[in-house]
Amino acid sequence: MEEMIVCQSCHMPLTKTEDYGTNADGTASDEYCAYCFAKGEFIGYKTVEEAIADSVNYAEHAGVTKEEMLEYAKKHYPNLKRWKNS
Repeated sequence: MEEMIVCQSCHMPLTKTEDYGTNADGTASDEYCAYCFAKGEFIGYKTVEEAIADSVNYAEHAGVTKEEMLEYAKKHYPNLKRWKNS
């Protein structure tokens, strides 16, 4: 079974080329999505708490309730590379 690659900032599955963010040199990031990382820099949130709070805005797109999305984010976000040591 192939391991799913997810953004190490927001846990979004990285399944298509256009999902991947870009490094400073323009190459695709192998760790972050296009919504979280562009031109070698993070976009948006300064804290994991901000990212978790905003996650509810993506619940419908993910096919879950806002409550389910919030619980998912609380469980997974703190363990992602971007937030792990913050």
